[in-house]
Amino acid sequence: MTEEDTTSGNIEGQGETSAPPSEDGFHWDAPTAQAPDELLDVLRRVQADFANYKRRADEERQELQRHANSRLILKLLPVFDEFVLAIQHASKDGPEPSWLEGIALIQRKLNALLESEKVVKIEALGREFDPFEHEAMAYQESPDHPEGCVISVVREGYRLDERVLRPALVVLAKRPERDTRSSDTVSEKEFEDA
Repeated sequence: MTEEDTTSGNIEGQGETSAPPSEDGFHWDAPTAQAPDELLDVLRRVQADFANYKRRADEERQELQRHANSRLILKLLPVFDEFVLAIQHASKDGPEPSWLEGIALIQRKLNALLESEKVVKIEALGREFDPFEHEAMAYQESPDHPEGCVISVVREGYRLDERVLRPALVVLAKRPERDTRSSDTVSEKEFEDA
């Protein structure tokens, strides 16, 4: 028996239980009663997987866009700060009022740009120190504020959505120290009198 004979013998033996190959070359078994339900279940899973894939791809694309925007905005913030400082420190007798108005206009346009990109200034003044939003620059004694309260903002901080782009640079309140020399003198006098 040749190799062809064995192969054809095997095919002939199997021919009784399975369907002949279709035109596309695939061999299809006769469908069972559960096959349509199983195929429908597989199809639903594939559809759900594809919908999840599309959602994840959209989220990743949006996150990439936000990250790219945040890098550019972070580079623009020092320029914005300089315009704010220029307006604050311009003297009335200094440059022409039209020049100062031009600077103020540029600052307002930059502010509008930041707002359109959903950049929000971090409110710090009068609030308790938050290490996620504030960066402590110094402590200053203050009897009027609780310890750890922000009493001065050196540089504004900004947030894009829920992400902090740049923390606010702040000065924090601390309790005033008691004059230890005067209390020591009192205790020495009390000691000598006794």
